[in-house]
Amino acid sequence: MPLRLNVDQDALLFLKDFFTSLAAGINPMVPAETTEAHPEAQVQPGSPQEGQAEGVETSGTQEAAGGGQGPSEQQPIYFREFRFTSEVPIWLDYHGKHVTMDQVGTFAGLLIGLAQLNCSELKLKRLCCRHGLLGVDKVLGYALNEWLQDIRKNQLPGLLGGVGPMHSVVQLFQGFRDLLWLPIEQYRKDGRLMRGLQRGAASFGSSTASAALELSNRLVQAIQATAETVYDILSPAAPISRSLQDKRSVRRSRKGQQPADLREGVAKAYDTVREGLLDTAQTICDVASRGHEQKGLTGAVGGVIRQLPPTVVKPLILATEATSNLLGGMRNQILPDAHKDHTLKWRSDEAQD
Repeated sequence: MPLRLNVDQDALLFLKDFFTSLAAGINPMVPAETTEAHPEAQVQPGSPQEGQAEGVETSGTQEAAGGGQGPSEQQPIYFREFRFTSEVPIWLDYHGKHVTMDQVGTFAGLLIGLAQLNCSELKLKRLCCRHGLLGVDKVLGYALNEWLQDIRKNQLPGLLGGVGPMHSVVQLFQGFRDLLWLPIEQYRKDGRLMRGLQRGAASFGSSTASAALELSNRLVQAIQATAETVYDILSPAAPISRSLQDKRSVRRSRKGQQPADLREGVAKAYDTVREGLLDTAQTICDVASRGHEQKGLTGAVGGVIRQLPPTVVKPLILATEATSNLLGGMRNQILPDAHKDHTLKWRSDEAQD
């Protein structure tokens, strides 16, 4: 506890399709002859295994839907009572990748593609239904409806607290609050004001520094994404050599890997700038060589001129990417668990292999 759910967009759409197809065949049926022989039966799951919370307790009665049915006819299980006995806290992280409108509609497609959640807090409340439910699908529908209504009425602040950079903003204000409130709280408790000041300063230093670095990193990454979009727009539609494509694919695969500490962040920043400059020089040489082969000196000069606009934008991309590596290294130096959490949260293909 709490239950951590780290879901990206592809996984969310897969789960939607999976549970939609699963729900169609999840309603078990019991023979009518069993109902006649045993008019009442208790349905209870076994005792929870070690590490599992107490979950669902149900008691069910199979009842005939009406007279005149043959012994071979099938009937859904009737649950006389349904209980979800443990409140389950959930931390939800979600990573949208691209806007898709084919599967879920226009608004939902925009929301799913653009949403970013970081430590959004939810709770599945306790449930108790004693008026009877006919079929497993009705049980699941009842539970989902109750939880969704509770989330809409009582839990929107915790859910919206993880949207975009809001979690870092909340951490930032939490650090200032602890700096002022913990000394007062400690003084009221036992009169040890210095102890309260130490606790407040420690909380302020860790949470505020981490939140400030995270917000700065998000801003830098937004600038980088904008610069990359401008670069793609300004780049001439010319074929790229195979070796250059391989280098760029390797850099993109390493881009999502956060540095473990400040030393690794500095090393990654240096490699980013060095490889980016070499990449730019190689691109200009390839364009000039290709233009010279086609139209001689005039083609070479024209190709270089066409390559100048994206070349001007390239240093901004390199600078922001290097800065992002430095900020990420500093944050993970302060909070080593953040790097481990990120590595386990969004595993790359190499990590899975």
